[in-house]
Amino acid sequence: MKKIHIIIFLLGTITLNAQNFGNFSGNFQFEGQTYKSDSAMEAKKVPEQLQSQGFFNLNYSNGGLTAGIRYEHYLNPLQGIETSYKGQGIANRFISYSTDFIEITAGNFYEQFGSGIIFRTYEEKALGIDNAMDGARFRVRPINGIDITGIWGTQRNYWTQGEGIIRGGDVNFSLNELLDKYGTNITAGASVISVFQADRDFNLKMPENVLAWSGRAALFSENYSVDAEYSYKYNNPNVTNRNTYNPGYGFILNGSYFDDGFSATLNLHKIDNMDFRSDRNAVKSELMLNFIPPITKQHAYRLTTMYPYSTQINGEAGMQAEVNYMIPKGKIGGKYGTDLTINCSQIFSIDTTKIDEYKYESPFFGRGDDLYFQDINIALDRKFSNDFKGHLSFYNIIYDRDRIENSGVPNSGKVYSNVACIYGIYKLTQKHALKLELQHQWAEQDSAVTSHDIINGNWLGLLAELTISPGWYITIYDDFNYGNANEEKQIHYFNGNVAYTKGSTRLALGYGRQRAGILCVGGVCRQVPASNGFYFSLNTAF
Repeated sequence: MKKIHIIIFLLGTITLNAQNFGNFSGNFQFEGQTYKSDSAMEAKKVPEQLQSQGFFNLNYSNGGLTAGIRYEHYLNPLQGIETSYKGQGIANRFISYSTDFIEITAGNFYEQFGSGIIFRTYEEKALGIDNAMDGARFRVRPINGIDITGIWGTQRNYWTQGEGIIRGGDVNFSLNELLDKYGTNITAGASVISVFQADRDFNLKMPENVLAWSGRAALFSENYSVDAEYSYKYNNPNVTNRNTYNPGYGFILNGSYFDDGFSATLNLHKIDNMDFRSDRNAVKSELMLNFIPPITKQHAYRLTTMYPYSTQINGEAGMQAEVNYMIPKGKIGGKYGTDLTINCSQIFSIDTTKIDEYKYESPFFGRGDDLYFQDINIALDRKFSNDFKGHLSFYNIIYDRDRIENSGVPNSGKVYSNVACIYGIYKLTQKHALKLELQHQWAEQDSAVTSHDIINGNWLGLLAELTISPGWYITIYDDFNYGNANEEKQIHYFNGNVAYTKGSTRLALGYGRQRAGILCVGGVCRQVPASNGFYFSLNTAF
């Protein structure tokens, strides 16, 4: 309560004593869902039947001064969100002051160094992730083209703070700004992060200070870009890497070329023992200090997201390539041209040779033999007239369920799936548009019937969405698991929802079944249990 009183007093003092009253801004979000048991889809009974969560941000700004608080409530958290969030209160508060030369922040803040490979704090409500820093940060810009950032503090862990103390710094250079020139731009940067946590292990000698550093460089021009980053983490035995004393490293290389009607990208990365946290005993998504940018295409269609890839942060070698070509107008391209996209990604294990119980060897060049994930897809988008446009796509996905879901324990083998998707959007009137979508998935796995299987066999998906300007969206869809090896699970997952948007406010109400599975955002995933009930959400900003 003392923290709440301090923030309220601070905001009140600022408002009363400033020459002008400044500006208030913020946003509000509320989600609620009812639950009822459904034996057909193994949706369990929830005692309170109705669960809800949400937040309210209030920010104040006056010149270079900014302050804010965030209230959160989880009463109780929606199914799939960690129950440790249960409760309510002020979860975030900060005050910041900035000029052209310096910015200083005290309290909670989010920060990222480079690509995030050694340090990124962020929030993702859909996954129940919020690892905000609580401490101090400064940014200094001594001259144009040079930015220096320093941080110090601890991390949020639900309603408490992690044990580890985090110290770090980052510097960015922009050659164009330094030389005051335009055209091709060269940037470079370096970062360092150190975590202190006292050693309380009576069996193993744990390092109390763990250091990680990274270096990066990028080249940007009118038609191409290349960027790379390398990171190194000193030995950091913890729960998630089974107390290995190996150092960790990560390498990311991205290249792009773009011209009129054509673009191509290539992404490569290799990750070894890069699970980096501010507490060596943390598990799941708790107290993560870093983030590995995903190397796979992030899909949006329901059946293509049934087997999403979760980045194996302690060891993987991957690549992704994509080509986009606008087929010009003509017999093949049609009246308006056709957009063609081909994408391919593959993720493999890394090559390791065990030395002893706590160390292994792994060459930097090369990869392992185990294929964790593969996604080859092709998509066509064409505008047929001013009133109608269509989409056709096909996806071939290989998914190692044992590695991604079972931590490498042999149980159910690989899933092999092919998904086809076709949809059309027709403009009925100036205010009405109708979208019709058909999806189908053919799927099988090495062990087709196992006791723990939730999703199995072929699926059919249908969707219809009516848009009524200026703000109404009415959607119904049904995913039918007609190919499940267990006939009792050959059921429909029907959903219907209505959404209304006006200005910065959006209301949504829906009802239906939610299949059990994995929800991923940017390669970070969480398990989602099966559910059946009503869902309501409200989002607004001011």
